[in-house]
Amino acid sequence: MTILGTLLLNNQLSRMRDQADSFGTAIAQQLANTAREPLLADDTFFLKVQLNNLARSDSVRGAALFGRDGNLIDKAGILPLAASPLHEQVKRWDLEDEPVTTYYAPIKISDAVAGHTAISLSDRPIVAARQAVQDTMVTATLIMSVIAIIVAFLISRRLAQPIHDLLAATSAMRKGDLNYRIQDRRNDEIGGLIEAYNTMAHGMLEKDQVERVLQRFVSPSVARNMMADLDQVQLGGRDVSATVVFADIVGFTRLSENLAPDAIADMLNVYFDAITTATSFYRGTIDKYMGDCAMIVFGVPEKDDEHLFHGLCCAVMIQRLVERLNEHRHAHGQTTVEFRIGINSGDMLAGNLGSRDRMQYTVVGDAVNLASRLSNMAGGNEIIAAAPLLSNPNIASRVRATESGAMRIRGKENPVGTYRIDGVHALSETLMEQRIAQFLAKLNTEHQRVQGE
Repeated sequence: MTILGTLLLNNQLSRMRDQADSFGTAIAQQLANTAREPLLADDTFFLKVQLNNLARSDSVRGAALFGRDGNLIDKAGILPLAASPLHEQVKRWDLEDEPVTTYYAPIKISDAVAGHTAISLSDRPIVAARQAVQDTMVTATLIMSVIAIIVAFLISRRLAQPIHDLLAATSAMRKGDLNYRIQDRRNDEIGGLIEAYNTMAHGMLEKDQVERVLQRFVSPSVARNMMADLDQVQLGGRDVSATVVFADIVGFTRLSENLAPDAIADMLNVYFDAITTATSFYRGTIDKYMGDCAMIVFGVPEKDDEHLFHGLCCAVMIQRLVERLNEHRHAHGQTTVEFRIGINSGDMLAGNLGSRDRMQYTVVGDAVNLASRLSNMAGGNEIIAAAPLLSNPNIASRVRATESGAMRIRGKENPVGTYRIDGVHALSETLMEQRIAQFLAKLNTEHQRVQGE
């Protein structure tokens, strides 16, 4: 009976140790996953908050972040002497009379390692549980083996379940499910870890929701930069070389007099959705919508060495999309419109402009004003570009254009030479047509769904 009890005891203790190691490794890896984006953005404040949140739990003795070379970047709590994430994954050591285990995990970006994380967990709950199991097994063995087996099983189940819950929670978060919560409530150290996880997940969900809402009003890149460092959101700008496209509806004033407000809004949304599709395809940013006009920038806020060619391709794609969209709407008895498009490229000021209480990321300058004037001079379904844009051989060889002559532009002393853009080279137009086909297929599917309702 004693041999049976000893075997059962050793088996349970081994399982507890393995489960604790799995839990520690999972927490370290989850910290690595959470720290990846802030580490790339150099968001030291967010990293420090994450480390401090983990270190506040009674069973967590320390949390740390290391660089790819193994040097310590930041920590909260304690670490073993000569901690080295490059040479070991798990380190067991003693803090005075308390056994502690430190788990290391790499911060991976694709196949590269950007750094390492470390979590130091107290083994006191495991030691206490081991002593409790030993006492229980000795007593139970003296009374009856059946009771001993039942007690050992219940204790093991009690200790293992919350660890399994935490593993499931970290797996859900790794897959992007920030709504997953652990419902178990405990008053011990594991309960503290559960509460710390739920708090961390709630904070990450709120940040994700704010960023998603913000991306509806500004470009995704601007939203990410703002959320990465809120203290740096202030007035100011910088000189950049970029491209601006203005797309304006011809005869919108007359058209709006004959349509109900909700019909105008629905129509604008459909055409602006097409413009957004073309803008995203060519790495542009919707700067703003001004009534019936869309202002699009290329080369800011994200640098793009091909911003001029991408702006020209986007203008052509908008023209083609509007033509196809008009065919679709005409076939269904809906109102159609024509866009006139102006494009220019050059030096301009980009940044947060406005007041301290209300600001907007935008671009301003003479190059921007000229693009707006060119759109006003263009005819329906026409793209007008300033002549200097075609003087670049790298651009001229990839664009089909017709000289449109010199135009007198309001605010300009001398006439401005212009070209009408007819298209781009064959490969770019092939890729463009594929994306247009996807847009129209999605539009037809949505129309059929609405008709079915």
